[in-house]
Amino acid sequence: MSRHSPIVGRLVARAWSDPVFADRLVADATAMLGSLGIALPAGKTVAAVQNTDTVTHLVLPSPRYAETASPYAEIKAFGETYGDPRYAPLDWISRDPVFMARFEAAPAPMLRSWGIVVADGITISTVRNTPARVWLVLPVPPGAGDLTDELLDEIAAGWLPPALRYVSIEGKVRLDRFARR
Repeated sequence: MSRHSPIVGRLVARAWSDPVFADRLVADATAMLGSLGIALPAGKTVAAVQNTDTVTHLVLPSPRYAETASPYAEIKAFGETYGDPRYAPLDWISRDPVFMARFEAAPAPMLRSWGIVVADGITISTVRNTPARVWLVLPVPPGAGDLTDELLDEIAAGWLPPALRYVSIEGKVRLDRFARR
């Protein structure tokens, strides 16, 4: 997936700069998208979760199917894309229900077995995409003074890598690592 996700970038930037918006997006993402003029295909919904300093949500992909280009497809792709090769098993987990159930039951030990360092105090939560509902994971909001106007503008323009939503598993995130260069 490209690092360019204009819809997701707009939503993340707004959620980071407006906590009330973030709360409303998590409470009812489909309605919030509609209020912003972001149309979803008929019968499709979006749910949202917010990562924190102690909880990271991982999106488990739905069974593979073709999705017409739309904001829904962009959110789906952002949630299901893991650019780090250590997360490769998540790309095919939907094809193996037994493996998926084991991962959902104990994600942290499974991630560690793949060579991923899970920081102390981090809880891993999983959410599952389906053909009718996708999950938008809002990355950990930056601390005061950590988010520059330049980086926020880049994110709002859609330049945000999918890794930004799961990198906090390994500890504190340095947002400057994600600046477009």
